[in-house]
Amino acid sequence: MSLVRFVHAADIHLDSPLKGLEKYESAPVDRIREATRVAFKNLIIFCLEEKVDLLLISGDLFDGDLKDFKAGLFLTDQLKRLSNAQIPTVIIRGNHDAEAKMTKKIHWPTLVHELNVKKPASIKFENLGIAVHGQGYAERDIYDDISQAYPEPVAGLFNIGMLHTALQGRDGHAAYAPTSVDKLRSKGYDYWALGHVHKREVVDTNPPIIFPGNIQGRHAKEIGPKGVTLVTIEDGQIESITEHFLDVVRWDHCHVDLADASNESEVYNAIRKVINESEERAEGRLLACRLTLLGATELHADIVSRQEEWAYGIRAEMTDSDGDIWIEKIRFKTQAKVDIEQLRTQDNPLGGVLRKLEQLKASNEDRADLLNCLTTINGKLPPQYKQWTDALNLNDPAQLDELLDGITQSIIPKLLQDAGES
Repeated sequence: MSLVRFVHAADIHLDSPLKGLEKYESAPVDRIREATRVAFKNLIIFCLEEKVDLLLISGDLFDGDLKDFKAGLFLTDQLKRLSNAQIPTVIIRGNHDAEAKMTKKIHWPTLVHELNVKKPASIKFENLGIAVHGQGYAERDIYDDISQAYPEPVAGLFNIGMLHTALQGRDGHAAYAPTSVDKLRSKGYDYWALGHVHKREVVDTNPPIIFPGNIQGRHAKEIGPKGVTLVTIEDGQIESITEHFLDVVRWDHCHVDLADASNESEVYNAIRKVINESEERAEGRLLACRLTLLGATELHADIVSRQEEWAYGIRAEMTDSDGDIWIEKIRFKTQAKVDIEQLRTQDNPLGGVLRKLEQLKASNEDRADLLNCLTTINGKLPPQYKQWTDALNLNDPAQLDELLDGITQSIIPKLLQDAGES
């Protein structure tokens, strides 16, 4: 009985720049910037401890070109540990590291193989009973289905296809190297090791077509556990496919309902309960948490008028806890305990403002006018602001609705107060 195991990883994004972190005064910038390296070390350690037979990295090993040769030395030193243990590595380039000039000068350790970027290629590991097929990116933007030119499967071997792709499209990911499940299945391979999509997804099981996700979340849009896929082959057939987590910083979104909170202490208790649950899921990692306060609460007017003070108090309260926590951002999405529909019908300034905001949401013409104004403003912002993870996406209608809803909830307390004083 022959037993072979390989690790399927992708989207390492080594030394990802993580733009925008400096805007957060309390951000553990060094720990977060170092996270991709530490996670990569964890990948090497995992391969060594599990004594796997092969490592596959399906694109975007780098986040672009390396800033200096020290990063290249770090990478080769780590991969050399696998070579010394007689564990080969196969790499393909993705859209992020396609045009990296400095990385082309890297001298890979003996058992590290980079597949060709100009045409599909194959590597046979006869001792493992495996053939690996694939092609890297020669340039960033690949819009052809390169998989259909991959070689025919090798008879008598377990055939693996490596491809950096968005398949037929995935939210948040450019549609590079488009293809379909049916087309991949038609190649007759036993496993497809995909990359590009940062969230783990088992696309299909016959054969397995898998995105392992990236090994370390890089910002608040990449939440939850991150790691690799371990595949065990027994006598040429897949015996098991399992996921293993390697991340050192765990990003999460914590939503706290304040509907039952009537004072500051109850707000803190509600937040602490939700964050404690997130901490348990993080299992000792640094928890980078985006906090959203929700619910119709009698504290809404006070929260709206004193957001900075509330934010400071919440951060101070969470900093005093025993956990390893960083509150990345606090979003105030509470609502006033009022009947907005009834207020909207009133014949007064408040009703008029609320009707106008509702009209902006419902009227295509009014939305277009608003979008034109926002586009003009957005065009005047420095480029770095547009790269923030929470930057407004003017192409997303849901974000515009959310913006208008937020304005509604922000002005209601003030307008109610003015109406009461008049």
